[in-house]
Amino acid sequence: MTVRTIRHFAGPCGLQKPPLPFEPYTAETLWDDDHISRHMLAHHLDTDSEPASRPHGFIERSARWISDRFALDSGRRVADLGCGPGLYATRFAASGAAVTGVDFSRRSIAFARQSASEQGLAIDFVRADYLDSPLDPGYDLVTLVYCDLCALGPDRRRQLLRSCRDLLTDDGSLLLDVFSLQAFAGRQESASHGYRFMDGFWAPGAYWCFTSTHMYDPEHVVLDRYTIVEPRRIRRVYNWLQYFSRESLTAEFADCGLRVEEWYGNVAGADFDEEGDVMAVVARRA
Repeated sequence: MTVRTIRHFAGPCGLQKPPLPFEPYTAETLWDDDHISRHMLAHHLDTDSEPASRPHGFIERSARWISDRFALDSGRRVADLGCGPGLYATRFAASGAAVTGVDFSRRSIAFARQSASEQGLAIDFVRADYLDSPLDPGYDLVTLVYCDLCALGPDRRRQLLRSCRDLLTDDGSLLLDVFSLQAFAGRQESASHGYRFMDGFWAPGAYWCFTSTHMYDPEHVVLDRYTIVEPRRIRRVYNWLQYFSRESLTAEFADCGLRVEEWYGNVAGADFDEEGDVMAVVARRA
């Protein structure tokens, strides 16, 4: 790779012009590429790492609160969307719930199935895109944790929320969390690059990675864009995040036939904080 090539990607023609919000969508590359998914699983399983899952201490507190709040020990049916390697699903099942986990990462689902088997837990893990959920209705609780909704554009959010509504029983609940406008205010635009950036996370061999963060102020959207330049190919990964106010999230839920009933500071049941970076909601069918 020549210096001229590197300068091209580092300069104005390479990274400075951002696309329209949510226009490129590369989630499958991030979660199901054979090399990248191996690193993502390692982050999931690292007890203190946050790129893929929250620290396991928080997950333990969160799962206990969810189990108590929604009485999972009574055999409630739970759909854990974006379940990854089953960090929540196995805890829900251990508390007595009948759990179905959905994720499109082959590597994560394979690990989840093995982990559940080793623990003697009967969990139905389904490899699928939860935007096109293959599940039948009848769930007492649907969970979508770690701000997964924020990674989707408006049309995909609408599709997912309507799917969640249809999965619920008449008195079932949807629990999810999102990033707040307070968190958006803490972001800023930046650019950087490095050789084998993130310790070989993006590719097995030699590569340069050029990263840029773009702010979309009117829409309250942030893009972290990664351009991975290898000797024989160039790839781009787009990590989008939507940030919400209480009003905007309530409106999106209402448009999808859902009614927000409770607000929390996180999915471990913390009190709602107007200054917090995260908001968690419990919603029901309207």
